[in-house]
Amino acid sequence: MIQLTLSYKNREFNQLEDSFLAQLAENTKKLLYALLEDIYDLVIKEKGRFRINLDHHPKIEVEGFSSDLQDQIERTLRGEYDYDY
Repeated sequence: MIQLTLSYKNREFNQLEDSFLAQLAENTKKLLYALLEDIYDLVIKEKGRFRINLDHHPKIEVEGFSSDLQDQIERTLRGEYDYDY
């Protein structure tokens, strides 16, 4: 299971009632799934969370996954595709 949270100025947006934020979150989720396509089967077996910080220095934080899978996710997000299957 993948949980996606957007954060801006130390405020997390879980319930996205604003149509712009909801659209941004949906597009972000699609792009994240596309990036993780090669390891998607491994990712959905664990409960984890992606916290996407949209502040001045944007970053993606990965939480709750096993350390091996978290390392694979972080390598994938950096564009390093040498997986340890």
